[in-house]
Amino acid sequence: MNSKKVLVSLLAVSFAFVMVACGDSKPKEEAPAVQESSASADPDLVKGEELYLQNCSSCHGEKGAGDGAAAAALNPKPRNYKSPASEWKNGNTIAGITKTLKEGIKGSPMVAYGHLGDDNIKILAKYVEHLSKN
Repeated sequence: MNSKKVLVSLLAVSFAFVMVACGDSKPKEEAPAVQESSASADPDLVKGEELYLQNCSSCHGEKGAGDGAAAAALNPKPRNYKSPASEWKNGNTIAGITKTLKEGIKGSPMVAYGHLGDDNIKILAKYVEHLSKN
């Protein structure tokens, strides 16, 4: 690959990081409306869906298919949560997802979300696990 293509690729990934990861980490005054779903029976899943839509859906898509708006600019592509557990770097269990959220995945566009705090990370991990199984 020539240096011009490498530079263009790096710029695209950098732009995606800026658009996705560098937003204001403070809670938004108005959270997006949470759609009625199977998650609505469990308060943790309702909160997890809210966190997911604010922090993850731009890359992973609203339903976790890896088809978010920023996905086209990312390499490797974001995880499709329906993919087999063996393809997940840290597994698709709540413990594995929590590890990914806390640490990110080195060498990939998956950044750490430690700024969300331990409680929110656990809730978000529960929601991602829910998406992987539904």
